[in-house]
Amino acid sequence: MTSRLARRCAAGLAAAALGTAIAAATAAPASAATLAPCTTLTEMTRSGHDIMVPTLKGSVSCQIGRDFAANRTVVSRFQFTLRRCYAGLDLASPYSDEKVGELTADGYFGPRTIAALKAVQRHIGTAADGIYGPNTRDRMRFLTPDRVSCYHY
Repeated sequence: MTSRLARRCAAGLAAAALGTAIAAATAAPASAATLAPCTTLTEMTRSGHDIMVPTLKGSVSCQIGRDFAANRTVVSRFQFTLRRCYAGLDLASPYSDEKVGELTADGYFGPRTIAALKAVQRHIGTAADGIYGPNTRDRMRFLTPDRVSCYHY
């Protein structure tokens, strides 16, 4: 009887360990999960140029995405940045017949904004996941405060 109980306990522990391993393997990276939504745009000087960058309380470590909804003003300005700085790119599928420059700056992070961001991410060589975060920020261009020119972060 004792060996049967031991086998059942061992099988239960193995199943629990397997479940934990699967959950850990499919979970989002810790760095992505801990970043809060961007709440404003802040003027910063990078490479000798003033640019407007999404921030959270002055920190550039924040996210914008469907599940990381910044306020409508931040999303609208981010959309405008994509439009101005990457106007000639084709949106990602299923909107590949549209240009990023045609994106409406409506403050809604919907499917077309995701497709525009994925197109930009593919263009700049980052993972095309449709989420703005540190990896995207470090490679993309941002508008100047007067909204005339775009420069790299």
